[in-house]
Formats: sequence, structure tokens, C-alpha cells
Amino acid sequence: MDRRAIILPGLLLPFILSGCVTPAARLYSDAELSTVSRACGLAEGEVLQEEEEPRLLFLFSPGASPRQRHCVARWSKRHGLHLAYIEGVDRAPE
Repeated sequence: MDRRAIILPGLLLPFILSGCVTPAARLYSDAELSTVSRACGLAEGEVLQEEEEPRLLFLFSPGASPRQRHCVARWSKRHGLHLAYIEGVDRAPE
């Protein structure tokens, strides 16, 4: 058996498998998220991330325009995050 037929797959296997690994999500600072909000035409505090689930990016802006939602979705995708858009808020009667 050819020696290269054994060595080459052994050397390539780690590189092939490394493409399947997803990096851990990063928790972005309030300043970074405020920058995203401003760039997408939203108010400060409408784009947020929770410590318990850093893979999610929340857009808490009922009535956001499609352009604003698309802007935040594009940013979240580029940074490996899943966008959760909160469309409406029901308040319990007091």
C-alpha cells in the first residue's frame, strides 16, 4: 500500500472536522449593541443579548420596519447569532 494513501487522509481529517465545529457565542457589550441599534435606525436598548443564552440576539422593538429588522438580522448572522424578534407585548391587567 502506498504510504501517501495512509498519511494524507490522516493529515486532512482534522481540517475537515474543524469545519463542523461552531465557535462559542460571544456576549457583546452594551456599547457594541448600541452601535448596532444606531446603525439600524433603532433606539438604544432595543437590541440586546442575555447572559443565559448568548447565542440569541433580541430585537425588542414592536413595530420595527422591515429594513430595521433586516439590518439587525444581517448583523446577527455575520456574528453567528440567532435573531429573536419580539413583535408584540401583552401586558397583564393590574
